[in-house]
Amino acid sequence: MTYSPNVPSHLVPSQLGAGQSVAYRTAARPRTRAMARPYNIAWLTPDGEERYDTVVAPALPVIESACASMARGAIVSTANGPVAVEDLSPGMMISTSEYGPIPLQWIGSYEMSLREAQTADRGALFRVTSDAFGLAKPSPDLLLAPRAHILFRHAKCRALFGVDLAFAPVRAFEDGETIFSVQPASPIAVFNLGFDRQATIKVNGIELESFHPGPHTEALIDEEMKYSLLRLFPQARGLDFFGPQLINRLTTFEVRALREGS
Repeated sequence: MTYSPNVPSHLVPSQLGAGQSVAYRTAARPRTRAMARPYNIAWLTPDGEERYDTVVAPALPVIESACASMARGAIVSTANGPVAVEDLSPGMMISTSEYGPIPLQWIGSYEMSLREAQTADRGALFRVTSDAFGLAKPSPDLLLAPRAHILFRHAKCRALFGVDLAFAPVRAFEDGETIFSVQPASPIAVFNLGFDRQATIKVNGIELESFHPGPHTEALIDEEMKYSLLRLFPQARGLDFFGPQLINRLTTFEVRALREGS
């Protein structure tokens, strides 16, 4: 008996380019997929109702950074006083530097495993010790994720952005004494907070950037990655939900250059 395989129509020889073969096309190496992890999300619906879910998505920086700014135990300033980040819920009024109290639209979090926590490139957190940026800034010590951004005020920012402030990555301030990387000895949850606009929130007295995708993220990721990212934000039809980026970001190199030149 003769075996006649059913070749997909898009691979039949008549549709292949010169020099190509069915064997070559079907033997192509599949795209490598990243490991996936669960992300816990909570959000406010347009009707003002709280919703909670767990989404499995790729464990890649563009996804992880959306949910990773501060560690469990961080104290967030709200209209009703300080509240631990793990005790926040959608709709709570969060104090912001630009707009006063505004409703919290979204909370993202995931648990950093012990293996990750002990991997310097991915899992290291940064301990910002009390008074590192001035009196009670922070108070008490604060654990931040590597991609957390702190509001940085410097006169030379004006030459770059027209204003004397920008957001700077916490790692730009690492000095080994008051701000340094740590590998937690046990799994630890990390969190991020989002609004319908970019905002500056106070955490342990430090001004941090809320979640914002930035102006170029959509151009830098493919449709599959965009889909995975937007699954974390059921209330958003697109990345423009978060409004324009009103305060620019500096790189670690730029921050250090500005500080050394001051």
